Amino acid sequence: GAKGVGCGKWHGCLVYERFGAAICGLQSEQQRWRRLAASLNLRGDEKILDVGTAVGDLPLSLATIKNFQGQVIGVDWSARMIAQATAAAQQRNLSHQVQFQVVDIRQGLPFSDNSFDVLFCLGLIETWPHPQKILAELHRVLTPNGLMVLSLYKGTAAALAAVGFTWYQEQLGALGCTNLEIRPCRSNQDVVVARFSP
Repeated sequence: GAKGVGCGKWHGCLVYERFGAAICGLQSEQQRWRRLAASLNLRGDEKILDVGTAVGDLPLSLATIKNFQGQVIGVDWSARMIAQATAAAQQRNLSHQVQFQVVDIRQGLPFSDNSFDVLFCLGLIETWPHPQKILAELHRVLTPNGLMVLSLYKGTAAALAAVGFTWYQEQLGALGCTNLEIRPCRSNQDVVVARFSP
């Protein structure tokens, strides 16, 4: 999955694998990601995971925020995407702060429990079958007082999405999180910000 590129059907996956790097790499959304990060009031030393990172625009943008001293890992199932993201990190001398890995979240995340302070998953949960399983896996790798940022389609895109805000309230509530906010992100996509507390 990736930012704004649906992959719910096999054909969609083929399109994503073949053309996704070109589509996702056309224009950086660096200013959007920096605004979003600023609204989250991050300390600047967090360990951050971006699931469905595509060409790594979000992790690379976070790593260039002034005074950011944390670590960012981006994962995506497309090896082509990850190769492009890794090359971009090397070109920008960001490899010490940003790493990318090929991961298919349907097989689980290769990280131990409570590994990340902040987790982004944009444009992915809505597109896979069994979204609650993916959400549970995201929760597993989040620290007890972590922050989860999840996409929420709006407008015509919302009609095609398998999950909405009520679904997030129910599922995240079952995981012990009742502190949910909706923040603007894109023209067709808001984000749900879920703050967990131990």
